[in-house]
Amino acid sequence: MLKILVVEDNQEKLRHVTSILQEVPGCVMEQIDIAHDGIEAKRKLRSDQYDLLILDIALPGCADQIPSPDGGITLLEEVLSRDLYNRPREVVGLTAFADVRERVGPRFEQDLWDVILYDPSSDAWSQQLKRKVRHLQMVSRFERKPEHGADLCVVTALPEPELSAVLALAWNWQAHEVPGDGTVYHKGSYVNALRQTCTVIASAAPRMGMTAAAVWASKMIHNFRPRYIAMTGIAAGIKGACELGDIIAADPVWDWGSGKRYVEGGSPIFSAAPHQIGLSSFVRGKLSAMAQNAALFHEIRESWHGPKPKTVVTLRLGPVASGASVLADGSIIETIRQQHRKVIGVEMELYGLMGAVDEAPIPTPKAIGLKSVCDFADENKNDEYQAYAAYTSAAALRALMERYLD
Repeated sequence: MLKILVVEDNQEKLRHVTSILQEVPGCVMEQIDIAHDGIEAKRKLRSDQYDLLILDIALPGCADQIPSPDGGITLLEEVLSRDLYNRPREVVGLTAFADVRERVGPRFEQDLWDVILYDPSSDAWSQQLKRKVRHLQMVSRFERKPEHGADLCVVTALPEPELSAVLALAWNWQAHEVPGDGTVYHKGSYVNALRQTCTVIASAAPRMGMTAAAVWASKMIHNFRPRYIAMTGIAAGIKGACELGDIIAADPVWDWGSGKRYVEGGSPIFSAAPHQIGLSSFVRGKLSAMAQNAALFHEIRESWHGPKPKTVVTLRLGPVASGASVLADGSIIETIRQQHRKVIGVEMELYGLMGAVDEAPIPTPKAIGLKSVCDFADENKNDEYQAYAAYTSAAALRALMERYLD
């Protein structure tokens, strides 16, 4: 089944194009994604692989801008030059202006692509578009695309208490070996909302930190080609933004130590330059829906019989900062808060995991970062609620995979 992305800011033209596409037998609206500007298009091209990109030449860079005469070309060049985007198999330019078609045509011809002259008073353009779709349908029948292997991979930073909490889930775990790889893997299974049996692989990284998380996530993506890759475990919360025991879904995540340190006027200065990575819109939507299920989180809390805070369990989606060191200094938290005023948590690995997914080859997994608050990274930091936090984050992952994701 073909996947098509139409990038077009004109609503009337967009309706016309999608209507024409659906006139091709076997092409339905479920196969067609829509983006109205460059930012939205890049987000979709990072998370999905498309067989056909239909690109308006005059396109706004983002939602609040007016269309740029070469906005579509700028988008195309960036997508083709950067590995973090999934390069579409075919690209068709679409413009209502003959002079624009003549001007940008040579660029498209470099890759044996077409620029179609859009004219709503004629059916010539629509016939060209239909022929392109039918050709791709025919070709796709004889090609085998890379497929996902496992449904879920779970990475933790520590064997105890984080991996132990995952292995305590009733997912039929057993030892799993990969030839030539000395890593200790655990293979299990669960049943999702569609009553399908899904495969899960879990492993703990050899040490804490973003580098280890990125290496471990990359290795698991290479070995198992998962549909989803998740990290569970413990995190520090930001006082006032969350409570002890809350489950944090990181969106976005960044390295709070990224930037430049220098001396000015005899005083050390740190100029932050964080690169943020967000969740896919699909995973974000499922987590948002799960966050509304108060009964689920009450059940998770009451199922734990060890020490736990008096507060209820809440799932919070929000910004999380990753760093290279364990924090027990409230002043550092204030520095991090200056980088994102809505930050809700701080931990040591999620930026590494998300970065590995961001650069992963096709088939690219979707990342999930779920960690629970065990302290507030201040002078009162202790280990009292670490086991509880590891348990609640693992339990939340189980609920997400079994009840919300398919």
